Amino acid sequence: MKDTKRSFAFWIITGFLFISLILLLMGQTMAIVNYDLAVELGLQEDVKEVGEFGVQVNRAFGAGDTVIYIPLVIISIIGLVLKKRWSLLTTAAVMGVSAYWATTILFMLFYLQGVQDYSLEPGLEYWLFLAAFIIYGVCGLLYLVFQGERLLEK
Repeated sequence: MKDTKRSFAFWIITGFLFISLILLLMGQTMAIVNYDLAVELGLQEDVKEVGEFGVQVNRAFGAGDTVIYIPLVIISIIGLVLKKRWSLLTTAAVMGVSAYWATTILFMLFYLQGVQDYSLEPGLEYWLFLAAFIIYGVCGLLYLVFQGERLLEK
């Protein structure tokens, strides 16, 4: 009988992918379809805080995530579960997007302070959320580069 036990790294990576997928669908895809519902769920910012321009920027990020990021996350989860070598590439892409996206948002939060019609004052949860994605992306990429094959061991 084959040992089907998965590594700790596998569970961390796929767990983060699953959680990200749910949050992306609820926050980013929902922002395209029904922005007000995404705000009610606490997954987008109110127009009063970010202005109409900020709402449209948020929706644009949501569209990009829906078209590119979400499919990569889904493909990565499937590939990792099936232990497919190509999943290392798609997962690396997800890691790169995760770090880049979160870093971009982090700098937007700094640069937008004091801009007309922008009054969002991000709380600790924003910084923790962004830090998690940056750390996940950077550490995940490093893991994939140096130890990625371990995710596929049978």
